[in-house]
Amino acid sequence: MSIFVLLLIALFTQPLFAAEIQEFTADYEIYYGDIRLGKANYRFSHTKDNYYRFDFASDLSFLIFWDERIVSSDLVYEDQHLLPSYYRHDRKGTGRDYLEEIVFDRSENLIRTTYRKESKELDYEKDVIDGLTMQLQLQLDLKRGIEQPKYKIVDFNRLKEYEFSFAGAETINIQDVNYNSVIFQVVRDNERRKTQMWFSPERNYLPLKMVHFSKGKKKFNAHLVNYNEFDSADDSLN
Repeated sequence: MSIFVLLLIALFTQPLFAAEIQEFTADYEIYYGDIRLGKANYRFSHTKDNYYRFDFASDLSFLIFWDERIVSSDLVYEDQHLLPSYYRHDRKGTGRDYLEEIVFDRSENLIRTTYRKESKELDYEKDVIDGLTMQLQLQLDLKRGIEQPKYKIVDFNRLKEYEFSFAGAETINIQDVNYNSVIFQVVRDNERRKTQMWFSPERNYLPLKMVHFSKGKKKFNAHLVNYNEFDSADDSLN
Protein backbone atom coordinates (compact mmCIF):
# COMPACT_ATOMS: atom_id res chain seq x y z
CA MET A 1 0.00 0.00 0.00
CA SER A 2 2.97 2.32 -0.57
CA ILE A 3 0.81 4.47 -2.84
CA PHE A 4 -0.50 6.07 0.31
CA VAL A 5 2.89 6.34 0.44
CA LEU A 6 1.41 10.80 -2.32
CA LEU A 7 1.33 15.15 0.55
CA LEU A 8 7.02 22.87 7.68
CA ILE A 9 10.54 26.91 10.80
CA ALA A 10 10.83 30.03 9.17
CA LEU A 11 11.55 31.40 5.74
CA PHE A 12 13.50 34.50 6.58
CA THR A 13 11.27 36.07 9.27
CA GLN A 14 7.94 34.63 8.13
CA PRO A 15 6.33 31.38 9.28
CA LEU A 16 6.36 28.73 6.58
CA PHE A 17 2.61 28.54 6.18
CA ALA A 18 2.52 32.24 5.24
CA ALA A 19 5.35 31.95 2.71
CA GLU A 20 4.96 28.48 1.19
CA ILE A 21 1.95 26.37 2.15
CA GLN A 22 -1.04 27.41 4.22
CA GLU A 23 -1.94 25.05 7.04
CA PHE A 24 -4.70 22.77 5.79
CA THR A 25 -6.80 19.66 6.15
CA ALA A 26 -7.78 17.60 3.11
CA ASP A 27 -10.19 14.65 2.91
CA TYR A 28 -10.15 12.02 0.17
CA GLU A 29 -12.30 9.07 -0.85
CA ILE A 30 -10.37 5.89 -1.74
CA TYR A 31 -11.47 3.32 -4.30
CA TYR A 32 -10.29 -0.03 -5.63
CA GLY A 33 -11.44 0.12 -9.22
CA ASP A 34 -15.03 1.34 -8.83
CA ILE A 35 -15.46 -0.08 -5.32
CA ARG A 36 -15.38 2.51 -2.55
CA LEU A 37 -13.02 1.38 0.21
CA GLY A 38 -13.20 4.32 2.59
CA LYS A 39 -11.59 7.64 3.37
CA ALA A 40 -8.28 9.29 4.12
CA ASN A 41 -7.32 12.58 5.73
CA TYR A 42 -4.24 14.81 5.65
CA ARG A 43 -3.52 17.58 8.14
CA PHE A 44 -0.59 19.98 7.94
CA SER A 45 -0.11 22.18 11.00
CA HIS A 46 2.32 24.51 12.73
CA THR A 47 3.00 23.08 16.19
CA LYS A 48 5.31 25.53 17.99
CA ASP A 49 8.18 27.89 17.26
CA ASN A 50 9.85 26.54 14.11
CA TYR A 51 8.25 23.10 14.12
CA TYR A 52 5.56 21.64 11.86
CA ARG A 53 3.67 18.36 11.63
CA PHE A 54 2.14 16.45 8.73
CA ASP A 55 -0.44 13.78 9.58
CA PHE A 56 -2.21 11.14 7.51
CA ALA A 57 -4.99 8.76 8.58
CA SER A 58 -6.98 6.25 6.55
CA ASP A 59 -9.80 3.82 7.27
CA LEU A 60 -10.55 1.31 4.49
CA SER A 61 -12.75 -1.80 4.38
CA PHE A 62 -14.54 -4.11 1.95
CA LEU A 63 -16.14 -7.44 2.88
CA ILE A 64 -13.54 -9.19 5.09
CA PHE A 65 -10.74 -6.78 4.16
CA TRP A 66 -9.90 -3.83 6.42
CA ASP A 67 -6.95 -1.50 6.74
CA GLU A 68 -6.37 1.37 9.18
CA ARG A 69 -3.30 3.60 9.16
CA ILE A 70 -2.05 6.51 11.22
CA VAL A 71 1.08 8.17 9.82
CA SER A 72 2.88 11.30 11.01
CA SER A 73 6.04 13.25 10.32
CA ASP A 74 7.54 16.00 12.49
CA LEU A 75 9.32 18.58 10.33
CA VAL A 76 11.47 21.66 10.14
CA TYR A 77 12.08 23.74 7.01
CA GLU A 78 15.51 24.92 5.87
CA ASP A 79 16.87 26.16 2.55
CA GLN A 80 13.70 25.25 0.64
CA HIS A 81 13.78 21.68 1.94
CA LEU A 82 11.69 19.83 4.49
CA LEU A 83 13.77 18.06 7.13
CA PRO A 84 11.90 15.35 9.03
CA SER A 85 13.01 14.55 12.57
CA TYR A 86 10.62 11.72 13.46
CA TYR A 87 8.31 9.56 11.34
CA ARG A 88 5.81 6.97 12.53
CA HIS A 89 3.58 4.63 10.51
CA ASP A 90 1.14 2.42 12.45
CA ARG A 91 -0.81 -0.05 10.32
CA LYS A 92 -3.53 -2.47 11.49
CA GLY A 93 -5.87 -4.67 9.50
CA THR A 94 -6.17 -7.78 7.35
CA GLY A 95 -2.82 -9.57 7.24
CA ARG A 96 0.10 -8.61 9.45
CA ASP A 97 0.02 -5.44 11.51
CA TYR A 98 3.20 -3.39 11.66
CA LEU A 99 4.78 -0.31 13.13
CA GLU A 100 7.48 1.63 11.29
CA GLU A 101 9.49 4.36 13.03
CA ILE A 102 12.30 6.54 11.67
CA VAL A 103 14.46 8.94 13.65
CA PHE A 104 16.45 11.44 11.59
CA ASP A 105 19.27 12.29 14.02
CA ARG A 106 21.30 15.13 12.54
CA SER A 107 23.41 15.54 15.69
CA GLU A 108 24.68 11.96 15.35
CA ASN A 109 24.65 11.89 11.52
CA LEU A 110 22.43 8.83 11.64
CA ILE A 111 19.03 7.72 10.44
CA ARG A 112 17.64 5.07 12.81
CA THR A 113 14.86 3.06 11.24
CA THR A 114 12.73 0.25 12.68
CA TYR A 115 10.20 -1.84 10.76
CA ARG A 116 8.36 -4.54 12.68
CA LYS A 117 11.16 -6.00 14.85
CA GLU A 118 14.09 -5.21 12.56
CA SER A 119 16.20 -2.08 13.09
CA LYS A 120 18.88 -0.47 10.94
CA GLU A 121 21.15 2.55 11.03
CA LEU A 122 21.83 4.55 7.87
CA ASP A 123 24.14 7.48 7.28
CA TYR A 124 22.32 10.77 7.60
CA GLU A 125 21.84 12.69 4.35
CA LYS A 126 19.95 15.95 4.19
CA ASP A 127 18.07 14.92 1.06
CA VAL A 128 16.84 11.60 2.50
CA ILE A 129 13.27 11.91 3.79
CA ASP A 130 10.26 9.71 4.56
CA GLY A 131 7.38 8.92 2.23
CA LEU A 132 4.91 11.28 3.88
CA THR A 133 7.32 14.21 3.83
CA MET A 134 7.96 13.47 0.14
CA GLN A 135 4.32 14.27 -0.65
CA LEU A 136 4.59 17.72 0.88
CA GLN A 137 8.04 18.38 -0.60
CA LEU A 138 6.62 17.48 -4.01
CA GLN A 139 3.98 20.19 -3.61
CA LEU A 140 6.67 22.74 -2.75
CA ASP A 141 8.87 21.72 -5.66
CA LEU A 142 6.03 21.86 -8.18
CA LYS A 143 5.18 25.33 -6.93
CA ARG A 144 8.78 26.35 -7.66
CA GLY A 145 8.52 25.06 -11.21
CA ILE A 146 10.69 21.94 -10.87
CA GLU A 147 9.67 19.81 -13.84
CA GLN A 148 11.18 16.44 -12.90
CA PRO A 149 11.51 16.24 -9.10
CA LYS A 150 13.51 13.36 -7.59
CA TYR A 151 13.57 12.07 -4.03
CA LYS A 152 15.32 9.54 -1.82
CA ILE A 153 13.19 8.10 0.96
CA VAL A 154 13.53 5.59 3.78
CA ASP A 155 10.81 2.97 3.43
CA PHE A 156 10.65 -0.34 5.34
CA ASN A 157 14.33 -0.05 6.40
CA ARG A 158 15.51 0.53 2.84
CA LEU A 159 16.48 3.50 0.72
CA LYS A 160 14.31 4.02 -2.35
CA GLU A 161 14.34 6.61 -5.12
CA TYR A 162 11.30 8.23 -6.70
CA GLU A 163 11.17 10.44 -9.76
CA PHE A 164 8.18 12.31 -11.20
CA SER A 165 7.66 13.61 -14.72
CA PHE A 166 5.18 16.08 -16.22
CA ALA A 167 2.39 14.33 -18.13
CA GLY A 168 0.11 17.17 -19.16
CA ALA A 169 -2.58 19.60 -17.99
CA GLU A 170 -6.30 19.02 -17.66
CA THR A 171 -9.47 20.57 -16.30
CA ILE A 172 -11.13 17.93 -14.13
CA ASN A 173 -14.50 17.85 -12.42
CA ILE A 174 -14.75 16.57 -8.85
CA GLN A 175 -18.12 16.68 -7.11
CA ASP A 176 -19.45 19.23 -9.63
CA VAL A 177 -16.46 21.55 -9.18
CA ASN A 178 -14.05 22.23 -12.06
CA TYR A 179 -10.35 22.40 -11.24
CA ASN A 180 -7.41 23.36 -13.42
CA SER A 181 -4.72 20.76 -12.86
CA VAL A 182 -1.28 19.61 -13.92
CA ILE A 183 -0.58 15.90 -14.17
CA PHE A 184 2.60 14.21 -12.97
CA GLN A 185 3.41 10.52 -13.01
CA VAL A 186 5.90 8.28 -11.25
CA VAL A 187 8.81 7.38 -13.55
CA ARG A 188 9.17 3.61 -13.88
CA ASP A 189 11.28 1.25 -15.97
CA ASN A 190 8.30 -0.53 -17.53
CA GLU A 191 4.69 0.10 -18.51
CA ARG A 192 3.13 -2.61 -16.33
CA ARG A 193 2.45 -0.13 -13.52
CA LYS A 194 1.55 3.54 -13.81
CA THR A 195 0.72 6.08 -11.14
CA GLN A 196 -0.61 9.51 -12.07
CA MET A 197 -1.48 12.46 -9.83
CA TRP A 198 -3.46 15.61 -10.61
CA PHE A 199 -2.35 18.76 -8.73
CA SER A 200 -4.07 22.12 -8.30
CA PRO A 201 -1.77 25.12 -8.97
CA GLU A 202 -4.43 27.37 -7.41
CA ARG A 203 -4.23 25.48 -4.10
CA ASN A 204 -0.47 25.25 -3.60
CA TYR A 205 -0.37 22.12 -5.81
CA LEU A 206 -2.63 20.15 -3.50
CA PRO A 207 -3.28 16.66 -4.96
CA LEU A 208 -6.78 16.54 -6.44
CA LYS A 209 -6.77 12.98 -7.72
CA MET A 210 -4.51 9.94 -7.87
CA VAL A 211 -4.90 6.83 -10.04
CA HIS A 212 -2.73 3.72 -9.95
CA PHE A 213 -2.86 1.35 -12.93
CA SER A 214 -1.54 -2.20 -13.09
CA LYS A 215 -1.32 -4.02 -16.43
CA GLY A 216 -3.51 -1.33 -17.97
CA LYS A 217 -6.33 -1.67 -15.43
CA LYS A 218 -7.29 0.98 -12.89
CA LYS A 219 -6.59 -0.26 -9.39
CA PHE A 220 -6.36 2.10 -6.43
CA ASN A 221 -7.60 5.63 -6.96
CA ALA A 222 -8.49 8.58 -4.78
CA HIS A 223 -10.04 12.01 -5.17
CA LEU A 224 -10.45 15.11 -3.03
CA VAL A 225 -13.80 15.61 -1.28
CA ASN A 226 -13.04 18.39 1.19
CA TYR A 227 -10.30 20.99 1.73
CA ASN A 228 -9.96 23.62 4.45
CA GLU A 229 -7.23 26.12 5.24
CA PHE A 230 -6.68 27.36 8.77
CA ASP A 231 -4.28 29.29 10.97
CA SER A 232 -3.27 27.49 14.18
CA ALA A 233 -2.28 30.81 15.72
CA ASP A 234 -5.89 31.92 15.32
CA ASP A 235 -7.15 28.57 16.63
CA SER A 236 -5.14 29.00 19.83
CA LEU A 237 -7.06 32.21 20.58
CA ASN A 238 -10.48 30.54 20.41
